[in-house]
Amino acid sequence: MSQSIVISSINYDGELASVVFTPQGTENVINLGTVTLPFTFQPGLLTPPQEVYGTYTILVVSGDCPSILTVPRLTPTPTPTMTPTRTVTPTPTRTQTPTPSYDPCKVSQTPTQTPTNTPTTTPTLSPTLTPSLSCQP
Repeated sequence: MSQSIVISSINYDGELASVVFTPQGTENVINLGTVTLPFTFQPGLLTPPQEVYGTYTILVVSGDCPSILTVPRLTPTPTPTMTPTRTVTPTPTRTQTPTPSYDPCKVSQTPTQTPTNTPTTTPTLSPTLTPSLSCQP
């Protein structure tokens, strides 16, 4: 474990600070003592060796408000995998189409028009009897 972390401050570099370290995932509190900022911490040198991940509480000797520095363990972010979506692909459908073939033995059948007789009623003259007067002497 050759990890290290540099604790520094724009406002407090060169000043003394008390640093307390709590490794991530534990309730152990490790007092790193009074150090001069910037401070390089190598947690692998502790007994037992630790990683840099955890919470650092930093209190500058001339100050009265501690600063909290949290160094979280990096968790891999899953990269979304593109899953191809199946799409409907039109499939050509075969249509059975009869293919005419020439048969020289068959006689060509050409339709012939046949006249259709439609009966028509023709008026006929019917003799009408007209009564006539006859005189008898």
